[in-house]
Amino acid sequence: MADPAPRAEAPTSLSPVFAMNEDTLDKLKCLNYEKDFRKPLTACHFALPAANSSLQFQDFLDLVVYLISRIKRDADFFKLDKFDDPNTSVNKMMLALRSLDYASDFPTSKLKAAHGEAVVSVLDFLTTKALEADRFVFKMPKHNETIEPDEVEPDDDAVADDDEIEDEVEIAEEDNTMFQDNNDENEFYSKENHQIIESNVDPIEWKTELERVGPRLRTNANNVGKEWRSHINQTIKHSEQISTDLPTTESTLKIINNELSTAVEKMKTKEKYLQTSFSNLINEYQTIKAELSEIEEKHSVANENVTALTNDLSTIAEQLAEVKGTMDSRGSSMTDTSPLVNIKAALQDIKVEINNFELRIGVVGQTLLSQQTNATNNEISVEGDDDDDLLDDDIDI
Repeated sequence: MADPAPRAEAPTSLSPVFAMNEDTLDKLKCLNYEKDFRKPLTACHFALPAANSSLQFQDFLDLVVYLISRIKRDADFFKLDKFDDPNTSVNKMMLALRSLDYASDFPTSKLKAAHGEAVVSVLDFLTTKALEADRFVFKMPKHNETIEPDEVEPDDDAVADDDEIEDEVEIAEEDNTMFQDNNDENEFYSKENHQIIESNVDPIEWKTELERVGPRLRTNANNVGKEWRSHINQTIKHSEQISTDLPTTESTLKIINNELSTAVEKMKTKEKYLQTSFSNLINEYQTIKAELSEIEEKHSVANENVTALTNDLSTIAEQLAEVKGTMDSRGSSMTDTSPLVNIKAALQDIKVEINNFELRIGVVGQTLLSQQTNATNNEISVEGDDDDDLLDDDIDI
């Protein structure tokens, strides 16, 4: 015999999300959201991704708007425009949540998915705030007192059936034990099965719990064998009631069918009359619609051309501004006479320095000339003295 296929287990990481989503749905039911919101939600509506993600995101936004309006008692406190993209809608939502003292530990991008732990936590926070705004208080549950069934005298047939069932159960248990003897030998000889089992439960607590739960565990075993008889009696009663009510219902259904068929035929004839009478208007509407579509296409093309031309104009304006700036800088540099003034001042300084150099050269030349003349005079005086000495010597001789 082939082994059965393993059963797929649900991911354990989503179990808190499912539990939180169910709590949120219960709180919404306490708020009577079906009356105002008019969109039925399931227990896993925001826990798992939906087939249509945009519709799920819109449901999430509508529910947040509804809950914030319930909290603030003001429909204009948080509004969303239908032309907003998801990013702006989520940013507006986060601003409204922060105004309600909501502390988020997740990025805002997770709210765009419209499912998961972040979305369910936001809805749980808003439903709690809405209940607090409505001053809703959870009260202790009231349990109905269990009425013990009256004791019924045992029926011989039921007792015999119970004995047969017990015999069959004992035979099945014996068959199972025959197949389990070999597998239980190792467990029988293990030390753990021969140890004394000690209970850690307080006997007083055990007795009190038994007294509390005991009356609810009582069942009437005598009525177990008679259930099939009651079912047969019920089926007989239902069949008799159906046989009695069937003719009248068939007649009424036939009348309703005839009325519906006549109404459908009238609607068909009226529809044909409308189509024939308004065919000209329909054709005109179609032609006007086609012309409108052509005009819209031309308008879109013209808008594209305008945007392209505006972009070109902006680039040309930027280039013109740059050229004007360069021209202005060059014109200011050409009309500026400060370089010429500086050149003239430098030339005057050079002339002054030249005159000073010429004066110094003249002074130096004069000093050299005077020194040369003095040197020549000294040489002449020395030669004259030598001639006098020679004359003196000749005279002495």
